[in-house]
Amino acid sequence: MVRRDGAAIRKERIKDIAIKIQSLLHKHGEIQLSKTVAILKFEIGLTKEKIMEYLRVLEAIEQFTIEGDKIRKISGS
Repeated sequence: MVRRDGAAIRKERIKDIAIKIQSLLHKHGEIQLSKTVAILKFEIGLTKEKIMEYLRVLEAIEQFTIEGDKIRKISGS
């Protein structure tokens, strides 16, 4: 049986965001944070605060770095 509690949904959303960001970074090298947040708000329906929380989790596990209004690949990635 598939687990569909809050933690599982949160994990799935974070994973989906990570995949989307990594794909964009692979294509462009860096992306605009504010535009990315707006797109994710539209596509996923989460608030800016929740999206930023998820992005900070991904930054903490070194998926990418956030510098000002830019999301960038980690050097060496």
